[in-house]
Amino acid sequence: MRKARGSRGTGPATAARGTALAALALAGSILLSACTPEPEPAPDPVDTSSAALREQLLQIEGLSDPVQTRGGLDYELRFAIDDPERAADATREALDAFHASGVSEALTEDSAEFYDTPPRFQLSIVEVGSKGAGPHLDLPITSEGDTPTLAAAVATWSRMDQIEGVELQTSTFDTAAFELAYAVDFAGLLAGVRPTAVTEQLRQILTDAGYDAAASTIKAAITAPEASNTVGGEEKYVQGTRFARAFLPLKEVAGPNFATVSYLIPPGGTTVDIYVLPKLDADGTLLPLDLTGETVRTAGESIQTGDFHSSWDLRDVIVFTQDGMQTFPTDA
Repeated sequence: MRKARGSRGTGPATAARGTALAALALAGSILLSACTPEPEPAPDPVDTSSAALREQLLQIEGLSDPVQTRGGLDYELRFAIDDPERAADATREALDAFHASGVSEALTEDSAEFYDTPPRFQLSIVEVGSKGAGPHLDLPITSEGDTPTLAAAVATWSRMDQIEGVELQTSTFDTAAFELAYAVDFAGLLAGVRPTAVTEQLRQILTDAGYDAAASTIKAAITAPEASNTVGGEEKYVQGTRFARAFLPLKEVAGPNFATVSYLIPPGGTTVDIYVLPKLDADGTLLPLDLTGETVRTAGESIQTGDFHSSWDLRDVIVFTQDGMQTFPTDA
């Protein structure tokens, strides 16, 4: 008589083997899920449209260094005009590309999630190679219909920026008028450029471009380093040295129209010339100083003994006036 086959046991060994198989299955499941690729995130409309716009801007002749920046509700399209003859055309093409890019719509939609007001758009024209760190012209972008007006304003500003010896400072344009600021730099002053003449040039350019010059604000300034020294052909600042206080004796006798001074030293030499810069009247006229030959000699002696000592020899004090330059030998 055949014996009945006994049933398979369920002892400790069997239970352990079952636990191991379950763990192996779980590990395999985890491994398979880890190998499953995550779905690609949907492309951001703002980033996509901005990138496409940049590629278009890089193809525009006469335009360089295009940059787009965004902060809160403010969007800025910034670039330089490297060919003044194409200023209007390049600006027009850039604005056409901006309006066709979808950047405005994407930003408006994106901003609506966080703000109750729509974003603000601005065009900024900067100097070539400045990367936005220097003077610039700011213009608001409100609609496609602004394009011809803004293009004409950029062309006008570019013409004004070509005046020799003059630096246009940060300016704005709104609707049909400019708020302009400019400075005649040190080289321009030495070459005989005077703010009164520059202001007239700017007004004429505005008139020739069809603007009402009287509706625009023009502010003049003159600029020069407070203290500079040409060494090896490069300008070196010497503020913080004994030069830092040497202007005080001149300031005391120059009167209320004193503005600043610049110290110039020939390469490799110890001779110092001091250039005195006056303040400007509202129309750009260089205001007169109260300096005389005697007061300059007295101030020169104080500078020589109290500041320069035996290291430097003060030679001349050169004063800028509306009619040119006046030189006072110090005889120190």
